[in-house]
Amino acid sequence: MRNQTTITCELRSLGVHAGDLVMVHASLKAIGPVEGGAVAIVAALRDAVGPEGTLMSYASWDRSPYEQTLNGARMDEDDRRNWPPFDPATAGTYRGFGLLNQYLAASPGATRSAHPDASMVALGPRARYLTEPHRLGEAFGKGSPLERFVDGGGKVLLLGAGLDSVTILHYAEAIADIPGKRRITYEMPLRGADGHTVWEVVEEFDSNGILDCFAVEGQPDGVETMATAYVALGRHTEGQVGCAHCYLFDAQDIVAFGVSYLEQHHSPSSA
Repeated sequence: MRNQTTITCELRSLGVHAGDLVMVHASLKAIGPVEGGAVAIVAALRDAVGPEGTLMSYASWDRSPYEQTLNGARMDEDDRRNWPPFDPATAGTYRGFGLLNQYLAASPGATRSAHPDASMVALGPRARYLTEPHRLGEAFGKGSPLERFVDGGGKVLLLGAGLDSVTILHYAEAIADIPGKRRITYEMPLRGADGHTVWEVVEEFDSNGILDCFAVEGQPDGVETMATAYVALGRHTEGQVGCAHCYLFDAQDIVAFGVSYLEQHHSPSSA
C-alpha cells in the first residue's frame, strides 16, 4: 500500500514542484488505497508544492439550489424559506466533484471563495489572492479565481479524474470570441447584513454547454472536447499516482489552446 511519502514522490515525478500553483481534480477511488486515506493525499500534495506552493480545487456547494431555480424554475416555498444561506466558512463541498475537495476545505488555513455554486477552495500562501473576490455573475470568466489562477502561472492536475473535469477550460469558454454563447439564470441564498437570507438572481454563461452543440445529452461537452484535442497534441505530462492515470497541464497553454480551438471551429468564418 502506498503512503504519503510515495504519493509525494509520484507527484514530483509527474511534474509537481515546490512553489507550484496547482488546481487539483481527483478521484480517490482511482488513486486506490493509501495509508492514511484522503488526509495523507492532501498532505502529499502539500509536500509536493512545499510551503511556497498553493493548492486550489473546485468545491461548489453541496446545498446549491442551482437545479431547483435554473432559468426561472420556482422552488417550493417551504424549501425556499428553510434553505440555508451560503457561508464560505462552513459550507460543504459538492460530492460530484470528488471527496478530496472536502478534505482540502477542512484543512487549517484553507480559504473559500464567496460564489456559492462556483466556489473554489485554496490552501497556501496565494490562497486569498485566488479566492478573493469572487462575485456573482463572474463564476468562471474575467474577475474569477480561474482568471487569477491562469495569470499566476498555475498547473492543472488530474489525479484519476476524467478529461471532462478540466474546469479551467470554462475560463476559455468565457473569454473566447464566438457567437451564440448560452446564458442561464439561477438563484442563490446569501446572508444579508441583518442576518436574514437574501435570494440573489445570478446570470452566467452556461457551463453545462457553452454552445448548443455542446449541450446534447450523451455527447461530450465543450470542456471534454477541448481537453481531448489538447491531449492529442502531447504538450502535457502523463503518469501514475497511486493506481490512477494522471495528467498535468500548463494552465496558460491549455486555456490559450481552448480559446483558439473555439474561435477556429465555432466562429462565423469557420462555418
